[in-house]
Amino acid sequence: MTGRVALTPGQLQALREQLPPLGAGSPPPPALARFCEDYGIDFATRYPGVAHEAGSITSGAYTLAVHQWSQPGARANLLVLHGYFDHTGLFSKLIDWGLRHQCNVLVFDLPGHGLSSGEPAVIDDFGDYSRAIDDVLRAATLPALPLWVMAQSTGGAALIDYAKKYDWPFAATVLLAPLVRPAGWFWVSTAQRFLGPFTDGIRRTFAVNSSDRDFLAFIKRDPLQCHRVSLRWLGALRRWLGDLQPQDLGVGPALVIQGDADGTVDWRYNIPFIARLFPASKVEYLPGAGHQLANESAGIRAVYLQSVQAWLAQCGIALEETQE
Repeated sequence: MTGRVALTPGQLQALREQLPPLGAGSPPPPALARFCEDYGIDFATRYPGVAHEAGSITSGAYTLAVHQWSQPGARANLLVLHGYFDHTGLFSKLIDWGLRHQCNVLVFDLPGHGLSSGEPAVIDDFGDYSRAIDDVLRAATLPALPLWVMAQSTGGAALIDYAKKYDWPFAATVLLAPLVRPAGWFWVSTAQRFLGPFTDGIRRTFAVNSSDRDFLAFIKRDPLQCHRVSLRWLGALRRWLGDLQPQDLGVGPALVIQGDADGTVDWRYNIPFIARLFPASKVEYLPGAGHQLANESAGIRAVYLQSVQAWLAQCGIALEETQE
């Protein structure tokens, strides 16, 4: 991220509407290069041999923005799933790590996020998130390499719902501060039930959820941020949690990374729950790390990404750092 985004909300809306269908071979919209530069995802200009395609696919009522970076000599394909209020542009650090470690990287904006369509940060059914994962994987053209997934927060909840409903294609799973129940869930769910008939959302407070001060400053200036917490989204989460049983999903273990300074999710409740969904998982706690693990300080990221690399090797995906 450059520290500022030069594109106006109007220009971002135009870019959203101008994204060609994924795989159509159409020339990219003129604003795409500036978008990638502003958010620090211009890897096709920074790394030799890396190609970038951005396009759209249809998923139910939504049009999703999809980005794919490919490179020769890749050993694996990586799907990155972002969290609530996030989008592809905020995941430059994890995309960069994947590219530097011999991965092709596939990322998309969840419904209501980033350049995807939908009311900002609103969902009525978490099944729309899992359907989006399935539709993106069906639409993307990936080489015949092991596929692994790294999911942050709500991306982890989407992945759990996906595991319940679709065939599991992933050779390895990494969950970063996964969402099951948010912090203070009793009060949050109570407020949602009482306030729902009277308002559609409440003002968002930008939490100090990372020790990276530059990121915290950037997020407040990001024109793709939503400034309200949707009560409809909270209602969808409440219904999803009501149907979620703490039992084996049948998709194997995960590496779970959790910061002990995370005040966004109820991780003391969530981690044992996750362990029952993904038996034999490995859990790594990060002292002092907040919720936004994809954008934590360089030191914290270096620690857990070493664990990710070791976990992948355990799962049969041996990666080495190649790009500089």
